Amino acid sequence: MSAQSSASRIAVPSKPGTPGDWLTPSEREEVTDKSLGRGLSIVGIHFALYFATIWGAVAPLPVVVNILFGIANGALIGLLFLIGHDGGHNAFVPGRGWNKWITRAVFVPCLHSYSQWDVVHHKFHHANTNLKGHDHVWPPMSKQEFDEASRPRQWLERFYRGPLGPVLYYWTEFWAPKLVIPVAKEMRIDWRRHVGSSLFVIAVGGGMIVFIGWLGSTLAPARPLWQTMLVGWVLPFAVWNYLMAMSIYLQHNHPGVAWFDRRDEWSFYRGGIRGSVDVELPFRFLPLFSWVMLHPSHHALPSVPIYRLPEADEKLIAAYGDDIVRYRLSFAKYREIYRACKLFDYRAKQWTDFNGVPTAEPVKGLEGAPLADQENHNQRKRPKYVQAGNPRNVPGREAPVDQPAEPRRRHAGGQDHQRDDKRSNSA
Repeated sequence: MSAQSSASRIAVPSKPGTPGDWLTPSEREEVTDKSLGRGLSIVGIHFALYFATIWGAVAPLPVVVNILFGIANGALIGLLFLIGHDGGHNAFVPGRGWNKWITRAVFVPCLHSYSQWDVVHHKFHHANTNLKGHDHVWPPMSKQEFDEASRPRQWLERFYRGPLGPVLYYWTEFWAPKLVIPVAKEMRIDWRRHVGSSLFVIAVGGGMIVFIGWLGSTLAPARPLWQTMLVGWVLPFAVWNYLMAMSIYLQHNHPGVAWFDRRDEWSFYRGGIRGSVDVELPFRFLPLFSWVMLHPSHHALPSVPIYRLPEADEKLIAAYGDDIVRYRLSFAKYREIYRACKLFDYRAKQWTDFNGVPTAEPVKGLEGAPLADQENHNQRKRPKYVQAGNPRNVPGREAPVDQPAEPRRRHAGGQDHQRDDKRSNSA
């Protein structure tokens, strides 16, 4: 970070969670810096691996090996999507044109219409994160909604919020009705806008599926076409859908995360930062996947390239401390989350089971009457930006924080106000 003109300076008042509240101008410039060379190399490497794993999935190899390549190909579809996600925010490389066409290209394997994804992701999800009725990413039912739903819909909700829910969720709730052809109600409103993008993904994506069948028939002519397509396209596409559904579930469902059904209770800070989860994955060999799970920093500033999210994440934690819900993922932790997060009591601000019995404590700091962003913000001490070169006392990533508390704000000298340095190993 470049040197400041004075030892420290007070931040300009702004809504909590917005960049002016947790980043200096030089810090913002640093974490949003984009590299065309780095971006294009990431695209090239991942496309090369994508086509290599297609070859492995349909080549005349033992079927078990084909299946392993098919699973890997599904993961590569997901990683290419993450590049497109960044490009859709104009955050992957410099230049709107570069970002647009990179996004169109990497969205072909996952069969996503660029314009439809733009509406679903920006207009609904980012603009209204965790606001039920506006954000459609895994919104929980209330007990009343669940009781009034039809029996088949209740069964479907039970399945969605069980351990195998991600197997089906993204296919049925997003991809088919919202991201290929604009058939969902919210997409039909401006359907003419999406025609060109839909035709592009159908034509080019369909061509990719035909290519997979042709390649398999050429490499292994004795193998039936149905087997080639099952391992070379259906399996990878199912793996990609599972990974996508699982990712967005973990990013916005947790016993310490609240959802809202009233606009006057919701705010950018409560929805985007306190309402998204910082998940540390137990592996490091898929860096794009590891980076995108640092989700609060993405919601706080979507213009941060995915490869700079770790830097932004440290600064966000330094500013808000235990308000950032974070943990290290494990099978036990996932089981704990899906067992707790069935229905949500929007008045008590706590998760319940399907019988309405609470499964977690009310989310801290949200009890009682609605509290507007600015009211809440004015009750806190204004943070002071640190002087260049002074160290930050950033909490360790290994320390899970399962219940948000009031924000721990940053003071001059880089020390966090009343920070508890104890580390929890409960994850």
